[in-house]
Amino acid sequence: MIRTAIRKKDGRITEVKVSGHAEMGDEGTDLVCAGVSAIMFGICNALDRMDAGCEIHIGDNEITISDKEQNEAAQVVLKTCEIQLKTVEEVYSEFIEITEV
Repeated sequence: MIRTAIRKKDGRITEVKVSGHAEMGDEGTDLVCAGVSAIMFGICNALDRMDAGCEIHIGDNEITISDKEQNEAAQVVLKTCEIQLKTVEEVYSEFIEITEV
């Protein structure tokens, strides 16, 4: 199961944390893992290239993005991330779980 925690304060996203494996299929053929990985790495690349003031930590089976500066550009990208992940969850809820904290 891929577990995603989206932390918000006053309606703004302060942190997105994604960890785990979907285990939908064999390694290299898991479409849910591939989709979530593509979303997260695309979001990380966008925030990094925009110099949006976010801290990005990529570890073993885990990505955490923390929005320290709370600028508007970062919020647009993080809200896009949230929408994309929720779209995956709508179709593949047995493999990905999103919680808001």
